[in-house]
Amino acid sequence: MARGEPPVNPPGFLATQDLKERGWTPALIRRFLGEHDRTRPNGLRMGRRRLPPVKLYEEARVLEVERDDTFLAAQARAADARERAEQTRAARALARQELLERAAAEYVPVIHPEPLRKGSVRKAREPYQGALDARLEALRREIPKLTAQEEATLAGLLRTQLDRALHVAYPWYPSPDAPAASAAPGAARASDWREWDWD
Repeated sequence: MARGEPPVNPPGFLATQDLKERGWTPALIRRFLGEHDRTRPNGLRMGRRRLPPVKLYEEARVLEVERDDTFLAAQARAADARERAEQTRAARALARQELLERAAAEYVPVIHPEPLRKGSVRKAREPYQGALDARLEALRREIPKLTAQEEATLAGLLRTQLDRALHVAYPWYPSPDAPAASAAPGAARASDWREWDWD
């Protein structure tokens, strides 16, 4: 193997990753194959540390097991279990997203419109930022096990609620629900107004 080239499996051997791509699980590997037949260097690193050697299994032995009815039944059960787990995870993620959306929808900013010249987006939002931050902090305490990603999503949903209310109060204020217009590369995007210094 030339220096810099990733290690490859020797002929007649399959790596653990190859087995997983064929529908094997760690439990199936332990049960039906047991100890690996040999190893090869791992071409991946974690920082400066090289990862452990890759376990290799004789392909002939794998093919023999894959023809066994007991293995096929166990593999089918494992696939069913994996599919159920994925459905459960997807349902849980959907329920969590709906929870965040409901929580954000309960935040209805009360806007007291004052004469503002058109384009003062930052000035229009500024008086309500404290209330938005307070609502986000309250939701951090109310919603159990809020992840950093969920917190960012929630902050975005609350900001959208505020932007909707400001759009109603100030018709010139950009609507967060307006469809994004397709633009040429490098052109300003519909969301760029949030960052512009209008004043």
